[in-house]
Amino acid sequence: MLALVGLAACSRGDASSSGSSGGVEAATTAPANDPVADPVVLASEVEGRGEYAVGVRTVEVVGARDRLLPVEIWYPVDPAAAAGLTPATYSFPGLEVPTIDAVVGAPPAPGPFPLVVYSHGSGGLRYVSGFLTEHLASHGFVVVAPDHVGNTAIDEFAGSDESQEQVAQDRPEDVAAVVAAATSGALGFEDLTPVVDPEHIAVTGHSFGGFTSLVAGSQAGDGEAFAGLDAVVALAPYSRTIPDAVLQAVETPTLLVSGTSDVTTPIDPNTDRPARLVAGRPLIRADLRAAGHQSFTDVCAYQDLARTRPDVAPPLVQAIDSYAVEGCAPELLAIDEAHRATKRLVTAFLLSQLLGRSEFDVLLAPSDTAPPDPALDQLTALG
Repeated sequence: MLALVGLAACSRGDASSSGSSGGVEAATTAPANDPVADPVVLASEVEGRGEYAVGVRTVEVVGARDRLLPVEIWYPVDPAAAAGLTPATYSFPGLEVPTIDAVVGAPPAPGPFPLVVYSHGSGGLRYVSGFLTEHLASHGFVVVAPDHVGNTAIDEFAGSDESQEQVAQDRPEDVAAVVAAATSGALGFEDLTPVVDPEHIAVTGHSFGGFTSLVAGSQAGDGEAFAGLDAVVALAPYSRTIPDAVLQAVETPTLLVSGTSDVTTPIDPNTDRPARLVAGRPLIRADLRAAGHQSFTDVCAYQDLARTRPDVAPPLVQAIDSYAVEGCAPELLAIDEAHRATKRLVTAFLLSQLLGRSEFDVLLAPSDTAPPDPALDQLTALG
């Protein structure tokens, strides 16, 4: 069992200050005369949909303490195999949410494809960042995301939330269980395991999912499960209560993406500490200007959808509106811009770290050949 004393789930205002210091500590450059490495072309490639159609399915995996976890899987599909299939929906409590274009029933494209685990935030759900998880699948990744039962939106509505300490114990073990299922041909993965590359695995997550990703990168839970981890991505991470020693033990290449207007997991200390203590290289830090905590989720789309459905229960609308304050308020970075920048950074990082596509490194640190991204307040790179 993971023994981290005093860990807590993220909550609004967990620290009183936020912001970033700016600056660049290292830069990666690409040949200016190489059309393949043209940063404008590369940025367009990772910001846009990839070459694959996207399949989606829901399975169940036994997680920590024998909890049964719903798990969403997005996977690459040959576009011809997806032709004519109807895009799926996500069953958000009290509201059917359409996917972007993921379809049910399509066979996976031939692999091998790297495996990416996505861990949702406290009070979230496995598909709450579909803008990113579907996007990654279109670029050739198998993405799996568990509901951390006891720490989901459903648990909040039902009053079945687990204690913060218990959730901190469960989450890394849930991730380890999902990795094991995806790489062993478990029920629901029978045709996916043969196309998953077990040698190239990343853990990503938002908020408390960022906590989960960093702990996985430290191998502080099931060391065997995380020993071969190739990349960690933490979006607006909650890290304030992760001990220094655990952060220092993260030797995996790491990407930190945060918002300067986040008041739930403010940059100081939740991004500042990992940026200072994590040992993994490369270590990329990107602060999005005026992005909020929910700028890394689909909450704005949920809000728009709920307002068009008169049958949606008022308590659900109120709950969505409460979360949307930190993603959709007019003073924040436009949600489309936040999603574009997030897709650019995460996709480039994973292509580089999991597939060796080093030409995308130019997008992960300023250089003379890369035009600045207007959404970025700070971009630093070590390693």
